[in-house]
Amino acid sequence: MKDNKIFDNRIALNKYHFPVPKNSIQRIDRSTSPAHIGKLRNAIDFIVPENTPVLAAADGIITYVKDDSQIGGPNPAYWNFSNFVSIMHKNEETSRYDHLRFNSSNVKEGQKVKQGEKIGEVGMTGYTYIPHLHFQILIFIGPNIWTDFDTIIVEDFIDS
Repeated sequence: MKDNKIFDNRIALNKYHFPVPKNSIQRIDRSTSPAHIGKLRNAIDFIVPENTPVLAAADGIITYVKDDSQIGGPNPAYWNFSNFVSIMHKNEETSRYDHLRFNSSNVKEGQKVKQGEKIGEVGMTGYTYIPHLHFQILIFIGPNIWTDFDTIIVEDFIDS
């Protein structure tokens, strides 16, 4: 494990493809979300319609799937109700895909996925104002996967 510190300007070592079909993207937002502070400061929101396919941004192994929430909205009280999928990639980087539609994940923990493979659909679960995919690349900096992480910068996406 790495030292328990924040990696302010670390850039992702891996190359990532767009996690949604490029032609469905209405806007990419790296800075206006009130939730993108602290550890989440390098998260990226892809503003897309509900039910947009969510795609694995790189090859990897599914490490976590939460798919059982049916609620969400513009209130921090919904924070823990986001459906999401996490994928472990090479170079100790993990991608996380949040605000997935209830019961839309078609992957399981331990499953290998290829870049571009559909892993779910965009929904309105968790703390969200509009339909979008909250995407982040993170690295773990301690033993607790829920608190000991930091997001890192994805400079550019590969156009599939």
